[in-house]
Amino acid sequence: MSKTIELQIGKSQTLIEGLRKNLDELKERGICDADLCKMSEDLELLVKCNADCDALRVELSQKVKRMNAVLNDVKESFAAKKIVIKLNYPQEEWVKYGVTDKR
Repeated sequence: MSKTIELQIGKSQTLIEGLRKNLDELKERGICDADLCKMSEDLELLVKCNADCDALRVELSQKVKRMNAVLNDVKESFAAKKIVIKLNYPQEEWVKYGVTDKR
């Protein structure tokens, strides 16, 4: 759980508890039990949504690692093939093999 989410949940829970203890006084100020129940439900939903996001982050991290490994393989293969062309053919013929010279 991210620190931001964790802190907000803690602060909200503390607020809800404090408001519930003083609900009789706060009713005249527009705060009712239904509002506090809704806040509590929203906090539960936030916890669930955050857990879903954490699971997606783990999955994404694994996929990014796999992608980077494949990218490294592709780059190594590319470099190896390109060097064969550069070492065995004159620069004028490189483009024929798909090797562009940026100089």
